[in-house]
Formats: sequence, structure tokens, C-alpha cells
Amino acid sequence: MNKIELLPVPEPSEPSPVRAAGTRIVVAVIPAYNEERFIASVVLSTRPYADVVVVVDDGSSDRSADLAAAAGAVVVRQPRNAGKAAALNAGFRAALPFKPDVVVCLDGDAQHDPAEIPMLAGPILAGQADVVVGSRFLEVKSAIPRWRRAGQHTLTSITNTLSGVQITDSQSGYRAFSPAAVQALRFRSSGLSLESEMQFLFEHAKLRVSEVPISVRYTDGNKRNPVIHGLQVLDAMLSLVARRRPLLFISLPGIVTSCLGLLLGAYVTLRMEQTGYLLTGTAMLTVLLTIGGLLLALSGVLLHSLGHFTGRLREELKDLLEGRELTGAVSVVPPPAKAGNAS
Repeated sequence: MNKIELLPVPEPSEPSPVRAAGTRIVVAVIPAYNEERFIASVVLSTRPYADVVVVVDDGSSDRSADLAAAAGAVVVRQPRNAGKAAALNAGFRAALPFKPDVVVCLDGDAQHDPAEIPMLAGPILAGQADVVVGSRFLEVKSAIPRWRRAGQHTLTSITNTLSGVQITDSQSGYRAFSPAAVQALRFRSSGLSLESEMQFLFEHAKLRVSEVPISVRYTDGNKRNPVIHGLQVLDAMLSLVARRRPLLFISLPGIVTSCLGLLLGAYVTLRMEQTGYLLTGTAMLTVLLTIGGLLLALSGVLLHSLGHFTGRLREELKDLLEGRELTGAVSVVPPPAKAGNAS
């Protein structure tokens, strides 16, 4: 497990409006990798809208961590660049000791407007949602290039279809989470598919998802080739589907393949009855399709059953551990003896 170092955070010069109200605690989590150009200004802009700002320095080689700490953030240092999923996991762990009512995640490149944090936190504080996604396309407030909009809509359509959760911006990194969602979500994506993985986890954890419109600023150009980025996200999504929906991704194609093999087999049999000749190549293809399809279908069923088994085992282990924690935490204090009963 990676060692996490917390840098000391200076006291804020003035209380945030949320802290002044004294009712709800908002923690902002900002993953950062080589964001020294923007991170200090992002932290300073975020502090008026959050009680605590946590910056996860994901193995940066620049001064991102030092500048974030100087701006008043709690800084979590990752010893190496492990990706956004690992950074958010670390950020969630760092946020929980503050007992937040809402955890808001935003990017460290000044793409998001921290003034919109209350809008994202609102549905969670009102008890209407467990996750709120800031959508760039719910009400388009910003100038978004057409090519970027087309690519995002394509990825969103694919993610919605495969995950079963319908939102308008599946790739938005501006999101708010309830404490229950923070406890339930653990991310494992190693590439650029974190937001898509979240959508699969929402459905699995039965989390209520809502959206609010946000604005966006692309101040730093394209950090990566958009075509390669899209293909990487698509590849990661297919891997997610294979792991989480094996009946759809493996068994269904296997059944279709077996049916094609059976149809070819019927054709070979009919031709043999009519002509007396065996279509050897087609017959071999028939056997290959039928057996291969059946193996695929069986593999999907086994993976589906294994997934359910491991999920049930994980829930039972979690219940067992929580039960032990509760047992260890409970102490019975006898009531004080009344003065009249003293011997």
C-alpha cells in the first residue's frame, strides 16, 4: 500500500460561509498531477465554498503540493503517479475524518468554477440524491468546441447503454457525493475511464444520481490526443462491461455464435441430403462456431456466478468487520449508586 503523507495546513484567514452557518460540512477533493500553474488559484477559489480543501498530489514532479499547501489545502502526497482513480480513493479517505455532509470533487486545472459547489451540494444536502454530476450539456453555459462535444456525446451514449444509468455527461469530473456514496465507492480504473467506472458503480450500489448544469473553461488546451483518449476510454469501458456484465458481453455473443453454427449445420445437412456430398469446410466451420459459442456462453455464466459469489462474500465480510467494530466500541457504564443505598 502506498504511503500517504499529509502536509500541515495553515489556518484559513477567514471562515467559509458553510462553516459560518454551523450546520453542514463540505469537503472539496482536488486530484492534481503537475498542476503548479493553476492549483494555488483553484484552492483559493474553492476555500470560500468548502470547509476543507483536500488536494491529492498524484506523484507530481513540480511544485503542485507545496503551492496547494501554501494556499491553505490539506495535501495528500502519493509517492508515485498512480492515476486519478487512486487519487480519488486517497482523497475520499482523507475527507472522511472531517465527517463531511458532502464531498465535492473538481479538477485542479481551473476547468471548473468553485462558485458552483453550492449548486452541486444542494441536492445531497436536501436528501434528494447520493451523487450529483455537474453536466456541461444539461444547459450549455460554455463555449465547447464541436469536436469535443461530439466525442463526449458519443462516449456518454455508450456509457449510458452499457451501464444502465442515464446521464447527459458521463465524462464530467465535477461531482458531489454523499457520505454513503463515499463509503460505498472504491475505484479500480488504471487509465482514463474513472468517470465511466463510476457509472457502473452507481448502478451496482443503488445510488441515487442527479445532475445540475455547470460551466467549464478550457484554459490549458488539450493535454492528450482526443482521438486516442476516446479510444482508451472505450477500451476501458469494454473491459468494465466484460467484468461487470459477463452475461451481456460474453454469454450473449456466445449464444448468437452457437445459433449461427446450428443454422450452418442445418444447411450442411440439407445440402448433403440433396446432393449426397458433404460440404467439408462448412461442416468444420459449423462445429467450430457451435462449440466455441457454447464455451463462450458457459464462461459468461461462470463469471457471472463468480461475481455474485465474491460480492456476497465481500458483503458478509464487511458486515462481520462492522459488527466487531461495534462490539469493541460499545461500553456499558453502570448508573451511579444512590446516596440512600450506600452501606
